[in-house]
Amino acid sequence: MIILLGFPKSGTTSFHKLFKLLHIESYHQTYYRIVIAKKIKYNIRNKKPLLFGFRSNIALTQIDYCFPEFGFWPQITHYKEIYDENKNAIFILNKRNPDDLLKSFKKWNNYDKRIITINPELFVNINGNTNDEKLINLFKKHYEDVESFFNSIPDAKFIIYDINNDTIDKLRKYIDIKDIKVMPHENKNNH
Repeated sequence: MIILLGFPKSGTTSFHKLFKLLHIESYHQTYYRIVIAKKIKYNIRNKKPLLFGFRSNIALTQIDYCFPEFGFWPQITHYKEIYDENKNAIFILNKRNPDDLLKSFKKWNNYDKRIITINPELFVNINGNTNDEKLINLFKKHYEDVESFFNSIPDAKFIIYDINNDTIDKLRKYIDIKDIKVMPHENKNNH
């Protein structure tokens, strides 16, 4: 299993396309028409492993969901449990410059306003005088927390992938990228 732990608008769709090109079964926000975040939340409520009901040989490229009827960010709130229950999985922290990520959130159906309104619990310990500062600090804190956690586990299959600066070769450590030379860019014009 491959699990992305970064934010949307950070190459999740590009990774999804890459995995499909590599013939890895990949799911982006939904798994057989079920919202991945809702399925994880259901598993938590029913005291099951977080990824119970997901096949083990797949990629999950976007596991969060943030719409008025439901918002949940398991890659922020439950990444440690996901790792503990899936120690053989490959974890990718897909990163993007926080300022660029904020700009993209603002362009994408008010993602910046939605996350703050729908999931205020994510900002409880986040400093900032404005919503923009809070979001940038959330991005930075999440990156630091995930990196710190995985750096303390030398056997974890973990890759930090900066979508603007890293080459696809960085993925070779755990993923057979075959002869693909460049990461596909699916939403380049929508950033």
